[in-house]
Amino acid sequence: MKKLIIALIACSIVNHTNAQFLDRIKNKVQQKVNDKIDESIDKATEPKKKDKDKDKPASQPPANSPDASTTGKAPANGEAGTTAPKDITAYSRFDFVPGEKIIMEESFAKEPVGEFPGQWNTRSGAEIVTVSNRPGKWLSIRQDGVFYPENITNLPDNFTLQADFMASNGIAGIASITLALLQTTNTDDKFSYGGAGDVTSMPSFKITMSPKSSGDGNLHYSSNLIGGQYMNSLPLFNVPKKNAVRVSIWRQKQRVRVYLDSTKILDLPRALDAAAAFNTLAFSAYAPDFDKQEGAFYVSNIRLAVGAPDTRNKLLTEGKFTTHGILFPSNSDIIQPESYGALKDIAAVLTENPAVKVNIVGHTDADGNDQLNLELSKKRAAAVKNALVSNFNIDAARMETNGKGKTQPIDNNNTETGKANNRRVEFIKI
Repeated sequence: MKKLIIALIACSIVNHTNAQFLDRIKNKVQQKVNDKIDESIDKATEPKKKDKDKDKPASQPPANSPDASTTGKAPANGEAGTTAPKDITAYSRFDFVPGEKIIMEESFAKEPVGEFPGQWNTRSGAEIVTVSNRPGKWLSIRQDGVFYPENITNLPDNFTLQADFMASNGIAGIASITLALLQTTNTDDKFSYGGAGDVTSMPSFKITMSPKSSGDGNLHYSSNLIGGQYMNSLPLFNVPKKNAVRVSIWRQKQRVRVYLDSTKILDLPRALDAAAAFNTLAFSAYAPDFDKQEGAFYVSNIRLAVGAPDTRNKLLTEGKFTTHGILFPSNSDIIQPESYGALKDIAAVLTENPAVKVNIVGHTDADGNDQLNLELSKKRAAAVKNALVSNFNIDAARMETNGKGKTQPIDNNNTETGKANNRRVEFIKI
């Protein structure tokens, strides 16, 4: 009798184990079908696992805090745990200063996984996915084609543009991803501007990255005004060594600066036609036999801001300067290193005008707990003051700090762009 009971128990365990095993197999297959995510995305971009309590700064709200607000937006959706170094001096040569007003903030946060984003257009195919080693949602591109947001219809003389790119290890050797600024007259123009080496008759500026070309990666830039040029051996976006990069573009009339992460790659004083009136932002991908490969490109965290930075005039003449360029991870008062250019800009004005005193005020969007947002905005303002003291030798006695949380919005909180404008730091002349 005992042997029979033991046999029945063993059989039950085996059946239960088999069922669990089959369920796991089904889940894995379903996930691959739905998300089509290449699990070989460079592990170098994956945050190292640490003890959460040990790694968390004392001034950071609890990890389960409902607040999701950031001032600005850090790379990889601004989540805590980004791979960016915590020391802002790592970006000490990064002089990028974002535009005054954000007109596009695209992290695909509200888009359903597995679908093409609703406000974009294409004649090819792509889908929203999540990836295991980076936060947020990404547009996964596995086909040749052009992909563009339809709500961008004007790119003025002065603007800044930033976007995060990733490439999986399975991408082909000559596969490329292109970011293009175009002056188009109709929809067909947007799909006909050509690939990496094409220089169209329409006003255009394009950055094309081939992160696996010749084993070293390369970058090609072109415009209808200056032609094009290749830059070989690109360590900043080089599969499989480095699979992710943040591209920052700064246009000032004819002048264009391009940065990969913290490194300035291009500074072209006459890159653009003086009469160019860009009205299209587009992304395109190319690879031979794309559909037969396991590789993919990923794009996310696109931010477009307009208006030339004018810190000196705004602060000294108007009495207040607002910046969206000082970035924090979610729920954190740790300043991201990409903020160096914006901090350096305000520090220069304070250094040149030693009699000026300022009140530094932090603001959040309306997401999350009101009290936590208020406390977080105050801590972030204090962090900005500390950074100006420790990194730029600004006298602490010249700076006061405060935080307003979500109580003083300058835009609506119903869209990603509106929220991004509300997340800000203000310098008010005292």
